[in-house]
Amino acid sequence: MAPRGGASVQSSAEILKQKRMRRVFLGALLLLGVWVAVHCRQLFVFADSETPMKETVRKLADRIAGIPGLHGALRLDWHPDEKWSEGEATHWLDTLQEEFDRHALQMSEEAAAVPLTVYAVVTPTQVVLTAKTRVGERDEVRIVAVPRTSLPPVELHVAPVRLERQLIYESAERILDASSLWNGSEGGLAVLLYKNFEVLALRVDAKGEVRQSVTLGVADLKPVRDPHAAIAPHGDQVTVQLWGQACDFSWVSPAEAKCHAEKAPAIGKSVWRIDTVLASPCDEANWAISQPGSDPTVGDVLHLVPDGATQGGSADVPSEFPGPVLSVNAGQNTSSALVVARNLRTGNYEVYRITLACGD
Repeated sequence: MAPRGGASVQSSAEILKQKRMRRVFLGALLLLGVWVAVHCRQLFVFADSETPMKETVRKLADRIAGIPGLHGALRLDWHPDEKWSEGEATHWLDTLQEEFDRHALQMSEEAAAVPLTVYAVVTPTQVVLTAKTRVGERDEVRIVAVPRTSLPPVELHVAPVRLERQLIYESAERILDASSLWNGSEGGLAVLLYKNFEVLALRVDAKGEVRQSVTLGVADLKPVRDPHAAIAPHGDQVTVQLWGQACDFSWVSPAEAKCHAEKAPAIGKSVWRIDTVLASPCDEANWAISQPGSDPTVGDVLHLVPDGATQGGSADVPSEFPGPVLSVNAGQNTSSALVVARNLRTGNYEVYRITLACGD
């Protein structure tokens, strides 16, 4: 009886062991299946996201290859949209060249080859490719387009940043512009005011206290409804750009300010800066600040986008202000800028310091 009982116990242990091994195997198989499904899905999505672009380029190559009387070598003259980064333009160019090869289009870099000019234009809704060449005495043009929503987003290899904002000065009087004084650790601002049809330059310390006020006696300065101006301090010397006038003075001897007539900017163009670029403190990327809107009755949203990206993309860093933005000016370091805006709730004019910082 004992041997039979021992055999029964041994058989039960083996059965339990086999069940545990089966569970482990099934669990591992399930995890493997999930990984394969996710991985294959990622591959499928990536391949599918490339399909609209490749299909568009294929259509263009089809239409070029079908041009009557087109023979001999062609020299590609590629004109990508200026909004594209170098990497995105190169990706489209590589795809074009692959399709031309598949369609047996003879491409050459020789100057004697017939030019095949291809333009890429990005509209708010489409990417439009236009190919132009000449056959005999006639021009041949072929056009294809693809919705932008069907194209994959552009991947930019930039470190994530966030935008920090600090209110550093405000006034009930209209602030035309503000600039850093560029005097090292002492800090401070040069602020340009428009008060009772007069222009005043203020020297403001790092605590926001006015240390000096200079009235610029500008002769023949005509009143305007929407004045814009720029102030640029260089040590003790200051240059002020107004509408139709320019002034130079010194904080040391402000009574000797000299102003002279200057050609006013064209209609619709302000004298203040719109090309301020911030340098990322996290990598070598430069971030451009979008041009503010023109509606004085609504708040503005400034957009910072890295080189090669477009506004509204995944890399876009927006910053909303309580009113219209009036000027943007570089700060003391390359990662910051000064923004003048009007607060529609209080009616005051405000100066903000915006700064790029690392991290989301």
